[in-house]
This record gives sequence, C-alpha cells and structure tokens, in this order.
Amino acid sequence: MKRYFISQHPTFGSYANPTASLVEKSPYFYWWLALTLNKKYVAFCAKPNSKSSLYRLYRDFGDVRYEGCRYKAFCDWWRERVSEDEERGQYLFAEPLTVHKVQLIADTKTAQQLADDESSLLIAIPKNLKRSQIDKAIEKIFKDELTFSRGRKVRNPKLSSNARYHLQIPLTAQLLKLAFMIYELKVDAEHNNKRLTNAAIAKKVGLKVGNRKADEEATSYANEVRKLGFAVSRKYKEACVAVESVLNGTFYTQKEK
Repeated sequence: MKRYFISQHPTFGSYANPTASLVEKSPYFYWWLALTLNKKYVAFCAKPNSKSSLYRLYRDFGDVRYEGCRYKAFCDWWRERVSEDEERGQYLFAEPLTVHKVQLIADTKTAQQLADDESSLLIAIPKNLKRSQIDKAIEKIFKDELTFSRGRKVRNPKLSSNARYHLQIPLTAQLLKLAFMIYELKVDAEHNNKRLTNAAIAKKVGLKVGNRKADEEATSYANEVRKLGFAVSRKYKEACVAVESVLNGTFYTQKEK
C-alpha cells in the first residue's frame, strides 16, 4: 500500500541531478536545510554521543553534512534506506499505513481504535432517521471536518498527521524559500565581516512591499526602504526560529501572513 504525506513531498526530476525548482516546492526540503544550518546539530553529526539529548534526533534524521550540490545531498538523504522497506523521507514524514476503505463497524474494539485515529472519522447513524436527514447530517460533518481537493482530503498537519514528524502549521514553500535566502545572505555577510543592509538584501531576493499605485501617492522612498527593512527582518526571524526549532524535532517559523 502506498504511503502518503500530509504536506507536499519532494520530487526530483532526476536522482542523479535533481531539479532545484522541483525540490524547493516541498517544505520538507527546508526542514532538512534548517538542520544543515543549525551549528549545534552539524557539530553533533561530526561527533555523535549516545548520552546526549540530541542522540534520538540524530538516530532519526542522521548525518546532514554534505559537500557540493545541496539538492543532490538532500535527494541522497531523503532516499537513504533506514530499513528494508523504508527510505528516510518516508520513515520521518509519511503517514503510517492504514486501511483506506469505508466499512461497517460492528465491534466496540474497532470503534475505539477508529475514534482514536485522527486519520479516520467515526460517525454514528441512528437507523430510525430518514435518508434525507442522514445525508444532510453527513454533508455537514464532511464540510466541518474535511476539505476535498482533486479527490484527496487536505487537513491541518498539526491536527491530522500521525507521522513521526510533521509540520506545526501548513507552510508555503515559496515563502520558506524567501526566508532562507535572506537568512543565508545575512549569515554569509556576518561570517565574512561584510555590511549588507536590509535594502540590499531585499533587492537581491527580489522582495517588494506594498501596492505600487498607492505608494506613488502616499509613500516616499524612505518609507519604502523602511518597509522593506521590516519585511526582511521578519523573514529573517522566521528562518531563525525554524533553524532553532529543528533541535526539538519540530519545524516552525511563525504564522504566515
């Protein structure tokens, strides 16, 4: 039975030469990237210690150090076998195998199991109701509990995922890419003792703020620079939070706006 992911899993185009634009569409790529940028975790990868509080995380996520192309490194990491039937990406982020079928529940043990399973809905239907009443009630439950997209339900990963690790909130890969681009520019500038203003960073990453038509009348150049500075700082902070959060086995930025 095929495993599935609550959030967009990565595609590579070619395992030997992954396509960057495809890889970057998955938020799981940025989880791995955050691990590679976390100095404490990278240092632990160089010298694992079974007595450390990080060892459990290390056993699951493994050594993320790499040289060369980051997309190839991520591909190799994601596809690394951790057991006979699981690759690392599946092991970490895929939902556990469940029976995907509609069935009549006739015993209390199964009913209890399904009631505790967040990937299923347990519905009680009184037999004395009219069919129209039942249909109406089920439709309301579906509306409240499930969102169907191209035949597949989409749910908040925090509420519905049973994977070993999952996103804390739904995250947009495009916004994650922007945050990490800004983060790496700032870190690189600090490492090389270079001064790089927020305005310069905004220009490098193509960040724009505000409505141009409205800004022509109401916003001066100085105000535009100030707004860009705030936007860069906010995205940098989001990436910082993500890089730190991975040590706890989570991946969290901030609520996206």
